[in-house]
Amino acid sequence: MFEKFVPKEEAALAKQVIFQLTARDFASVEAQLDPSLRSPDLRSKLDEMAKQVPSGEPMSIRTVGAHTNTTNSITRFDLTFEYQYKDTWLVANAVLERRDGKVVVQGIHFTPRTRSLEAENAFTLAGKSALHYAVLALAVAIPLLVVYALIVCVRTKVPKRKWLWLLFVAVGLVQFQFNWTTGAWGIQPLSFALLGAGFFKAGPVAPYIFTLAFPLGALVFLKKRRSYAQRVDA
Repeated sequence: MFEKFVPKEEAALAKQVIFQLTARDFASVEAQLDPSLRSPDLRSKLDEMAKQVPSGEPMSIRTVGAHTNTTNSITRFDLTFEYQYKDTWLVANAVLERRDGKVVVQGIHFTPRTRSLEAENAFTLAGKSALHYAVLALAVAIPLLVVYALIVCVRTKVPKRKWLWLLFVAVGLVQFQFNWTTGAWGIQPLSFALLGAGFFKAGPVAPYIFTLAFPLGALVFLKKRRSYAQRVDA
C-alpha cells in the first residue's frame, strides 16, 4: 500500500540527485537545485554533506517516506530514503517541487544512523517506562470496556433511539496520542476514536502511534442501564 503513494518519477529523480551528491558530482547537483539555493558557499556545503556518506556501495536502498502536497499549482514532494551499508545506515531526505512543468530540488538532508529505522521503531517492551506500560494496558482495557458496554446496550431495552446510544458507546472522546519509540505524547481535544483506542504507523518503518480516548459513552450508558432495567421491571 505504501508503494502506491510513492511518486515514481520524482523518487527516481531524488535518488539520482542523491547519488550525484554521494559521488561528488557537485556540478550536476547544482544544476538541479532551485536557483535561490545557489549561494557562493554552496559547493562547500555540498562537500560537507558528502563527507557524511559511508564509504562503499550501499547494500540496499529503501523508500521510507513519501509526502505529496499541492498548493496553488505547485506540487511539493518530500521523499525519504534509507541506505544500508555494511555497518551503518544513512537516511537521506530530498524535497522537490514541480511548477510550470519543471521539477527542481528544494533541499537535501543526510542523517547517519547506527541502526535501521525498522529496528529503531520496532514494537518492543525492552527499556520502556511505566508510561509505556500504562498506555499499553489502557489500549487493551478501553476497547474491552467499550465492547462490553455495546453488548449490554444491545441486550438492554432502551425506550427509544437505541442506535444513538450504540453510536455514543462505540466511540471515545478526546484523543491522547503516544509515540511508542520516543515517548512523546499529545492531546487532541476535538477528536474521537472508534472503540476508544487504536494505533497506526505513518509508513513501513515509522514509529507506532497509540491513540487512547476517554470512553465517556460506555461509562454513561453502564450507569444509566440500571434505570432502564428498573423501568422494565416496573
